[in-house]
Amino acid sequence: MNKFSRMIDVLDLFSEEDSLLTAEDIAARLQLSRTTAFRYVKELNAVGFLANYSGRYSLGARIITLDYRIRQSDPVLGAARPIMKQLTAETGCSAILCRMYNDEVINVYDEPGYIDPNLNVSSRGIPLPLFRGSASKVMLANLPARRLKRIYDNHRDDDDVRAQGPEWAAFKAYYARIRQTGHYISHHELDPHTVGIGAPITVPSIGAVGVISLVFSSDRLAMLNTDGLASRVKELSAQVGCGLGILGEKAGLP
Repeated sequence: MNKFSRMIDVLDLFSEEDSLLTAEDIAARLQLSRTTAFRYVKELNAVGFLANYSGRYSLGARIITLDYRIRQSDPVLGAARPIMKQLTAETGCSAILCRMYNDEVINVYDEPGYIDPNLNVSSRGIPLPLFRGSASKVMLANLPARRLKRIYDNHRDDDDVRAQGPEWAAFKAYYARIRQTGHYISHHELDPHTVGIGAPITVPSIGAVGVISLVFSSDRLAMLNTDGLASRVKELSAQVGCGLGILGEKAGLP
């Protein structure tokens, strides 16, 4: 593993529970020498990715700057944001945009609705359970088979994976059905009172680059036409994908 990857591993150590770490803590957790750990934190501190508090380190303000730049420049978010505002205005429900990084599905933007102002929606930046919920399942369903197989191999002992398919063929078929349907409706998979309807943002020549999910309280399920909502989520997600077609062209893809 190269130096850059190891320095990213340092940043990944920080969490709500571990907001301050010493170089010795980092060395022990990553099985690095103390000299290497001190060099990494010194370099990360120098460029603002870490902040030094008398030998204890936290994530630095440079990350906040990068987050702002992402929100202003991410082409997928830029294309999806007005469509999500339209979707919440039409339905009153909340909408979230999720993308996949490595093997994590992450909420990168949420547009609150007005029907359920107190709805419990995962905050921006928090990874979702990989095998539960409309966003994660739609994202997995639209991965290339080779990547889905690798994820299955890495998580085959997970209870959610076993429930979806105890063997690769059954697991693959489970997600093939979701992909063929074009959307997925989750009931109480992430929260006992929440329903989600997700559809992929698919860019020509690239594939799925994200998922838009409409989220609402299960208390309103009897008053809403879920099939109609699913069709609308699919329609608007496809509209975002078509608007991003230039990404495939700029990449020189056929």
